[in-house]
Amino acid sequence: MRQYLCECMVCHKQRNIHLDEPFPAPAASFTSLCTACGTDTPHTRVLTRKAMAEIRAAQEEAALRQAIIDCCEKHGFTVRFLYESVIITTPISSWQFGYHDRLKTLRHESTYKVNLKTGDPAKTHEQFRNKKMTNEEVIEYIAAHDQWRQSQNTGEP
Repeated sequence: MRQYLCECMVCHKQRNIHLDEPFPAPAASFTSLCTACGTDTPHTRVLTRKAMAEIRAAQEEAALRQAIIDCCEKHGFTVRFLYESVIITTPISSWQFGYHDRLKTLRHESTYKVNLKTGDPAKTHEQFRNKKMTNEEVIEYIAAHDQWRQSQNTGEP
């Protein structure tokens, strides 16, 4: 339950209303009991600084995700988002990293099913840990790595 500043669209009186999920978007209309009108009337969320910050954060998140999708489509990769990480599937393997983190740790399916150092079974492999890179640099690295891997499999230089 959250409290939002809302305005009655009939009498234009503003008051705080406690709302349950799903929360209405800013400037969206919903029905609530107005104490001034005495009936259920349409209300809207007032665009406060907090509401504008929510809108801006949602727009920035959408732009970031779209930039990652565009960069991956350029290389023919498929993309899935899982909480705050992105999973990129290439023709050879699947890669995962946190796209909000400034220092990236890239994980992918292990080519070798056994860790050569310890002899333990290995399902994932870390390509690098806590390296300062942009999302585009990580995707370019994935593309270069897969291109090199394919050339190794086919025997081409």
